[in-house]
Amino acid sequence: MFPAHISFRQAAAVARQAAGAARQARGEKDGGIRQMDFARYEQYRETGVHEVPGFAYNTYLCTIPQDFARVRPHWHDQMEIVYVKRGSGTVSTNFVRHPVHAGSIVPILPGEIHAIDGDDGTRMEYENIIFSLDILDSHEPDDWCRTNVLQPLREGTLRFARPVPEGTEFYERVRWALDGADAACAVRQPGYSLMVKSRLFMLMNALYAFRSADAPERAERAAERLRTVLREVNANYAAPPSVEGAARLAGYSKAHFMRVFKKDMGMTYSQYVTECRLTAASYYLEKTDDPVGAIAQSCGFDNFSYFNRRFRRRYGMTPTEFRARA
Repeated sequence: MFPAHISFRQAAAVARQAAGAARQARGEKDGGIRQMDFARYEQYRETGVHEVPGFAYNTYLCTIPQDFARVRPHWHDQMEIVYVKRGSGTVSTNFVRHPVHAGSIVPILPGEIHAIDGDDGTRMEYENIIFSLDILDSHEPDDWCRTNVLQPLREGTLRFARPVPEGTEFYERVRWALDGADAACAVRQPGYSLMVKSRLFMLMNALYAFRSADAPERAERAAERLRTVLREVNANYAAPPSVEGAARLAGYSKAHFMRVFKKDMGMTYSQYVTECRLTAASYYLEKTDDPVGAIAQSCGFDNFSYFNRRFRRRYGMTPTEFRARA
């Protein structure tokens, strides 16, 4: 135990040093919290699955509000498709809201900030399909598919209607591709990944064939400004930019930034920073045996009581209980 007069900051520093020494004794790297893949861990926390080694494609069923109340605004480098099976709600892409219902299909591009909400009083079930475009990429500079489809998807310049309009050839081709990939994954016979890839190539063909010539929407350009801030906070949540610094990163005045952030993210900037810190703390509680105080301190919490209160509020249990359950 630490002396009664020692501060939380001092105690956490001592505990962190002890944890680092223990890691070195085990031959492990003294990795800081920033080594976590934030986007991947957020995805794992929401879905409970990892990609199959060697094949970056996953599909799983989610239910709002049974599995989680909502999917908060976030982004990742993979492509994602939300395929609604039951109920109704909203899928937001770069803060543009798309009402959805059973049968709706919403492709989400790599890097797009997106969120998913169910309508009040309803149970929304949807299939979430996440895959890396790299599994379709030859990486040859003169490859037509890479140049005309994959790279524009990564850059957000290949555009199409969302949700995919039902009752159209576009919709039928997309649904055929997804249902075929689902069927292959359900059986998982040797070589099933070839069938999945063939259907994904047909999906890419449909997205290209029914592309729109529209220029990027103003909301999407604004989302890129906000994504710059989110990326910085995700990388440096223990010591993130101040509100003023975040506003400068986004190219806004402080007052305008605060209004835009609250409107688009559904929370204040300081609340978002706290959410990132709590996610990081949950990661290290699961993945290390570092002392709870050291984890709290390394994630930016200087007050242990406040950390405990906020952690319990988000996860419904104390950090110690969370670690025991992990």
